Amino acid sequence: MSKKYYPFIDIMRIIASLLVIAIHTDPLTSFNPQLNFLITRIFGRLAVPFFFMTTAYFLFNQGMPTYAKLKSVIKQFLIIDICSILLYLPVQIYNHSLSFEPIVIVKDLFMDGTFYHLWYLPAVIIGLLILYELYQHLNEKTIFMIVCILYMIGLAGDSYYSYLHQIPLIEAFYTALFKICDYTRNGFLFAPIFLFLGAFLAQHQWHFKKYVLIFLMLVSFMIFFIETLLIHQQPIITHDAMTLSLPFISFFFFSFCLTFQSSKRFVLYKDLSLYVYILHPLMIIVVRMMGKLTHLEHIFISQSLFHYLAVTGFSFLIAYLLILLKKGGKIYGYHQKTKKLDRN
Repeated sequence: MSKKYYPFIDIMRIIASLLVIAIHTDPLTSFNPQLNFLITRIFGRLAVPFFFMTTAYFLFNQGMPTYAKLKSVIKQFLIIDICSILLYLPVQIYNHSLSFEPIVIVKDLFMDGTFYHLWYLPAVIIGLLILYELYQHLNEKTIFMIVCILYMIGLAGDSYYSYLHQIPLIEAFYTALFKICDYTRNGFLFAPIFLFLGAFLAQHQWHFKKYVLIFLMLVSFMIFFIETLLIHQQPIITHDAMTLSLPFISFFFFSFCLTFQSSKRFVLYKDLSLYVYILHPLMIIVVRMMGKLTHLEHIFISQSLFHYLAVTGFSFLIAYLLILLKKGGKIYGYHQKTKKLDRN
């Protein structure tokens, strides 16, 4: 029997990376700010939870991973994290954002990332370690309660901070918390719940009817949409990455993606989406430099859609060339059928 793959997961990896670039470039502000808000602040907020769930799903899809398997995955992310830190070090030196204060170094390495998008890498590592340790000692229901509590703590310091910060005890707590992290969107408070949901789906293999999933997705998305709009009516938002409805829409959408199975998969998309995620802020800098050097700022910088397309094009091109270099110049097939164990 041939191994079953999830090609829609691979496709969504690319779409998620496109959404992340959109969050950082606001592609439609020159044309339609409302549509730009829909793409970046609503659809875009589904991207990172999807990445978390994907990682956990394929780590747990053959049961509870061994410590050796977890160690291997952590090692891969750690290497990527270190390489990414070194890649953006010259940028930090150039823009004078590099700090040698011990508390700042700790915050950057474990919480916020050394560059604004690199928080994701330590978040995956820390989140996986937390989840694995919880699984070693607790049952699934207790783990679910813990990751929900962690998420609620993060939520109160994120999208709902505006509602709660006037309560003295809560304000004192988050004032202390924000001394060790700039955002609650990190590996301790944000990542665990989505990693748990991915692991849960991998271990239980729930089979919803497609029409049921579509209905649940639509309902949860509408709630997510309304909640996001209400949050952005508030005068103070420390961040808008976390909402009450985000875990629900993420769970139902990922379940929907799993309903598409095939004997083939898009083998390039996993590495390509990761490389694009890491490289795109550097390409934003490159595109801006091109605009200034050619005196075409009105195209490369001010024209938001062209800016987005240029950043996206360069990100995918450089990512693909790096993958070719890593693979010794071998061209990826678009999809692959194999009997070997695929770590996804």
